[in-house]
Formats: sequence, C-alpha cells, structure tokens
Amino acid sequence: MDIRIGKLEDRQYDTKPIWEQALVAIAETNTVMLAGFDEFRRQLESINARLNSIEIRFDSLETRFDSMETRFDSMETRFDSMKTRFDSMETKFDSMETKFDALGYKVEAGSNTLHTSLENGLRGVERKIDVLNRNILELQADQRYVDSRLEKIESKPS
Repeated sequence: MDIRIGKLEDRQYDTKPIWEQALVAIAETNTVMLAGFDEFRRQLESINARLNSIEIRFDSLETRFDSMETRFDSMETRFDSMKTRFDSMETKFDSMETKFDALGYKVEAGSNTLHTSLENGLRGVERKIDVLNRNILELQADQRYVDSRLEKIESKPS
C-alpha cells in the first residue's frame, strides 16, 4: 500500500506543474476576457449613446413631419376654398354672360361684338375728355391773363 501511495504522490508531483500552468493560463484567460468584456461594454455604451442621439433626431424629424402634414392639410383646405371661390366666380360669369346676351351682346370666343361696342364707347369718352381738357386749359390761360391785368391795374398809382 505504501508503494501505491508513493506512486500516487509521485504522479501528483508530476502533474502539479501542469496544473499550475493550467491555472496560470486560466487566470490569464480570465484577465483577457475581463478586459475584452470591459471594451465590449464601452462599445455598447457608445452604441447606446449614438442610438439615443438617433432616436432624438427621429423624434425631431417626426415632429417636423407632423408640422408639415398640418401645413399640407391647411394648404389643402385653402385650395378647396379657392376652388369654391372659382366655382362661384364661374357662376357669376355665366350670369353676366346671360345678362349680356339679354342686352344683345354676344360673349363668345371669337366674337368681338362686345369688345367693339366698348371700344367705340371708350373712344367717344376719350374725345369728350380731350375737349374738356382743352376748354380747361383755355380757361386757365384766360384766368392768368385776367389775373395779370388785374395786378397791373391794382399796381398803378391812383
């Protein structure tokens, strides 16, 4: 039995350096792994910070898009309002066309009856205004003449 125990103790001494080397290797591996985990944790924190920044930017973009959507809705409402106004104007123009037809004027594409009638009427008004302008100029000239004569008469010693 002593021989067996001796052999086991001899074997233990033979494997002891191997176990010590294995324990050192495991300790080094743990140190390297912990350093790697620390680096991995730092990188994850950096990625989380970037993701938070991106999330904030997306929230800002979402707010902007909501604002733009509101503006587009407002513009759509305005365009609808303008369409309603144009429809109203079209109705009024149709009514005016009916009234002009009743007066004997044709309002159609290619028809110049109304245009010619209006142009002739405006030329008559233009001639009358021209005559009035001449008369007013003559009256102003006569007024100046009278004023200058009156001034001369008043300036003479009596």
